Amino acid sequence: MSNVQTWVSAALTDETTCSEGFKGKTVKGGVKAAVRSRIVNIAQLTSNALSLINRIADLH
Repeated sequence: MSNVQTWVSAALTDETTCSEGFKGKTVKGGVKAAVRSRIVNIAQLTSNALSLINRIADLH
């Protein structure tokens, strides 16, 4: 279970790193907003998955 927690936590960190990569950048055509929106959505799903994994780990 520890490996799964590590992998999902790393995915959450990667999403944050990706989002931060757009700071101060000029991107045309609303691409920045579209990507940011998708990153936020995926980060929420990943956070929920990590919460569920942590709860399962606590049971075992």
